[in-house]
Amino acid sequence: MTRTGPRLALVAGAPDRRRDMALADSSDDDLMLMARGGVEGAFDTLIRRHQALVLRLASRYVGNSALAADLAQNTFVKIYRDLPRYQAHGKFTAYLYGVLLNQCKTSWRSTKMELRALDVLTAGPALSPAEVLLREQRRDVEAALRTLSRKLREVVLLRFGADLTYQEIGEILAIPVGTAKRRMFVALAKLRDKLEPS
Repeated sequence: MTRTGPRLALVAGAPDRRRDMALADSSDDDLMLMARGGVEGAFDTLIRRHQALVLRLASRYVGNSALAADLAQNTFVKIYRDLPRYQAHGKFTAYLYGVLLNQCKTSWRSTKMELRALDVLTAGPALSPAEVLLREQRRDVEAALRTLSRKLREVVLLRFGADLTYQEIGEILAIPVGTAKRRMFVALAKLRDKLEPS
């Protein structure tokens, strides 16, 4: 039976612990090559390994968790469809985040998303004053991030959201390391202006 695409929501089946352990110890490039060769579970292992961070970055980029889940799914589907063309050069993470950013940019342009307002008072049970303050600060930071240009926002999200180095950011965005650092400097200055009281 052939699969038509990856699954983000993995279901429990009869586990093959030895296979799962071998897959878990494999590099991302090896998993991509195994998935291309039809090794069962190889692509699911990649999804499990990266889905939390992909979801978090997509959510921060678009500011909507439901849309972020769709973008994460689309990212993994695109990578799965491109398995035959994937070149294993030890740069899977850069490739993954590049695909994700393209998905986010396309969504951002096509839906012309507006800033969302976070309703902290109706977010479930009563919150303590400290929790309300923390949520308001987070909302302010996310709103300030959305005011940055796409180029600046991408560098900030990749650096702090994905914990990537400037070298990795440069590879993903196809820019020199110095440009990535300069964009970060400008982005942080703009964020400080937005977030610090006058």
